[in-house]
Amino acid sequence: MKKAGIAGYPVDHSLSPVIHNAAYRDMGEDIEYGFYPTPLEQLDDLIGGLDDTWAGLSLTMPLKQAVIDKLDFVDGLAKTVGAVNTVCYQPSGGQVVGFNTDVYGIAQAVRESGEISTPSAIILGARATASSALAACVELGIKQHITLAARNHGGFGSAVAAASRMDLSPSLVKLTDNIESSLAGTGLLVSTLPGGVADDLADRITDANLNLSGLTVLDVNYHPWPSKLVAATEARGATIVPGWAMLLHQAVSQVRLFTNRTPDVGVMRAALEAELARR
Repeated sequence: MKKAGIAGYPVDHSLSPVIHNAAYRDMGEDIEYGFYPTPLEQLDDLIGGLDDTWAGLSLTMPLKQAVIDKLDFVDGLAKTVGAVNTVCYQPSGGQVVGFNTDVYGIAQAVRESGEISTPSAIILGARATASSALAACVELGIKQHITLAARNHGGFGSAVAAASRMDLSPSLVKLTDNIESSLAGTGLLVSTLPGGVADDLADRITDANLNLSGLTVLDVNYHPWPSKLVAATEARGATIVPGWAMLLHQAVSQVRLFTNRTPDVGVMRAALEAELARR
């Protein structure tokens, strides 16, 4: 049996094992996907231990950017985005290779919700997942009217650097700025912030008299659900894309990479929804 799993810290809340294992059982693949709690200081040991007994690894924070320099090869999209959320061992060359499936996950989750009302986006956050959200915006046809709202736009792994590699020039604002006043004319809002960080913005949205019927909102965090941001924007008429939909679709791409086969998305979705209902 081959190993696979979700690595990062913390990971015990992740729904990835439920989704992946449902796919492997349905496909008849001899793969067991589990939890691999990995603080940053243990990343070298994790990557160095990969061999042909592994089908692959999913990575979450704080590993998505730190892992890049530890890989033998990084796929072009992951290199442009500056974030790797998927690692595979290639037995033929003994190489450890990194990919990004978050971009597909975000774009596909948004597509499922329907057409975006206008080609404009506000992304909350400025790190790994925000960089993937930028690339997803390009996939969705949003290239010019993009705003990055964050506590800090600088530092290692900034989404501003990723935007430059994509030839994008997003507007940069602080989370404390009057973001809510722009939401009514925006097509897509993606929050990549940790749980609770957008709560102040959510309160400001609740206090404002806004019509957000033209806004599509994706909060990539799905625990707890709904977030205050989701509740506030939905109450003002926004279309909500659940964070678990991104998780589902990025996992579909990961399963393809781990098995060279296309899984049944319906099987994976059913397992995910059953676990969400149980929780």
